[in-house]
Amino acid sequence: MAKKNKTDVHPAMDKTSSRVFHALASDPRRMMLVHLSQSTLTAGEIAARFDMAKPSISQHLSILENAELIEGEKKGQYIHYSLRPEALRHALKSMLETIDASAESKADSLDTGNAKAENKGKSKPKSSTADAEVSAKMPTKAKGDKVKKAEQPAPPPPQQMGLLDLLGMDA
Repeated sequence: MAKKNKTDVHPAMDKTSSRVFHALASDPRRMMLVHLSQSTLTAGEIAARFDMAKPSISQHLSILENAELIEGEKKGQYIHYSLRPEALRHALKSMLETIDASAESKADSLDTGNAKAENKGKSKPKSSTADAEVSAKMPTKAKGDKVKKAEQPAPPPPQQMGLLDLLGMDA
């Protein structure tokens, strides 16, 4: 069996999406995105909002740029950073599509399993009068007894609200 490489990603996740989720894994980087969502800022202005060394700020900005979540534009001697939401939208959409496809697949397999269980019950031979007499002598279920799992109807699939809906983004 081949050993999985740490850099291997799920086929539904491209390299850009992988970099986006890596960038979002850090609290300071997420806060930088929040600050940049309000206005364009220089590295110095961003650093003033955090209690961390400037090289660390520079490293976080580099990771955000690599993930294409922000872009820097040189104006004079300063680089002004601004938000680029396209990469975030792309990563979230591809992740949601993967999750939705997985949920649909699970729902389909549940439906198939329920249909098999229903058909299995229909193929039983008719019971004889002797069986009816034996079952009549069997004790009936008390009020607190549990119903077998196969007798319970399957719950309807939950209504899903996408992450993009929660964020106010169009799918």
